[in-house]
Amino acid sequence: MAERAIEHTRQTGARKLAFIDVEASGLGSKSWPVEVGWAFEEGEPQAFMIRPHDSWTDESWDPQAERLHGLDRARLEREGLAPVEVCRALNEAFAGAEVYSDAPDWDGFWLFRLFSAAGVRQGFALRDFAWLMRHFPRAHEAAVLAGAARLAPRRHRAAADARHLQTLYRLARESCDPRLTP
Repeated sequence: MAERAIEHTRQTGARKLAFIDVEASGLGSKSWPVEVGWAFEEGEPQAFMIRPHDSWTDESWDPQAERLHGLDRARLEREGLAPVEVCRALNEAFAGAEVYSDAPDWDGFWLFRLFSAAGVRQGFALRDFAWLMRHFPRAHEAAVLAGAARLAPRRHRAAADARHLQTLYRLARESCDPRLTP
């Protein structure tokens, strides 16, 4: 199956793959994004803290989420970028890219909140990381997961978690027959 995915890539030209993660104020229906990070297939991850929009209230601020990601509202106010700036940067970065998330429902919800607050149209679609990984050999899954956990552990920070996805994908590709990789 991995051979088919790699052959498809050869026939259609190289794809520009990106991996995204969004950290948020909590998990409630009124929660909002506090940080977005991404990494392309190659290269260093990037992230922006997001200054809270006026419409995003403290009622959806979960202290447990703050303990996980370590970002308090005062720091976001000081160091975060305005939602419109973040949206424009994401649209520019992801032009022509396939963007993958390991939690597309949640990340999609928070991206919707971000783009809605900014009044900017989201110029990219969010895809499910599990769908991307479906063709890689299951025989190597435990080693790939362990390697990614060691090389790029999840930290509940957007750039680190995007790097984790990037590393999972790279290690899965490397687990295939090297003659098949582009």
